[in-house]
Amino acid sequence: MTDWNRFREMQTLRESGRPAEALTEFKALRKNASDAVDRSAILQHEALCYYDLGRFDEEVEAASEAVKLLPEENPSRPYAEFSLACAHGHADKSDLAVQELKAFLKKHADFLNDKEEIELRRSAQLRLIENLISLDHGVEPLSIANDLKMEDISPEERAELSYREAEAHRILGRGDHALKLYQEAINGPLVHSLAARAHFHIGEVLYDRGEFSQAVGEFKAAENLADPANPDKTHFAKWVEHTLRAAGNPKTDELPDC
Repeated sequence: MTDWNRFREMQTLRESGRPAEALTEFKALRKNASDAVDRSAILQHEALCYYDLGRFDEEVEAASEAVKLLPEENPSRPYAEFSLACAHGHADKSDLAVQELKAFLKKHADFLNDKEEIELRRSAQLRLIENLISLDHGVEPLSIANDLKMEDISPEERAELSYREAEAHRILGRGDHALKLYQEAINGPLVHSLAARAHFHIGEVLYDRGEFSQAVGEFKAAENLADPANPDKTHFAKWVEHTLRAAGNPKTDELPDC
């Protein structure tokens, strides 16, 4: 029988920033679990640990195995399918993630309209928007976003939605509209990784306008918000240096590598 008290302790361990230790514990717990549904639940949390560790291919493997363990009619199956779609997005397989998320929203439409599952449906829609944008689609994400904006979503969801809308408008070449939405996003409770990107994109717009001093401020904000382990931090720092040089020599045309 699965020790669910121990399971919750592992969740806390991961959430406290120790995913490697939590992963080891989850694997040990799964080894002793005899029930397929229990093993699937544990695998989904192993997938989250792999995500935290940036091991996205292994995240996909764990999430895929979690789905396989559950029959179609099992009530836990939708959660496992959503986990797998997210994992494919993390592994730069946005085309597959889009297919899976669209199928998920259609297949489980009745289930997802239950008031207890609305947050899962919104999460799926947000991830669909994110992956569509990764494929350089602008119109479809905005259509989904417009529907979501009409709902009573949380401040965190609204801030992320503003960021995703800005990305979509940027793809469509609507720089001014994107700028407004990036600014709206960073004024909300936006997670640091997205806030860093928003500041960077605001800086790009200001740089293109020749407003170098303001652009430097945005690039510095992006650098400060970026995780030290994320390559973005180095990229943002290069833009700070480049823009400071450009401010002294506006004819500078050598841009940092993207």
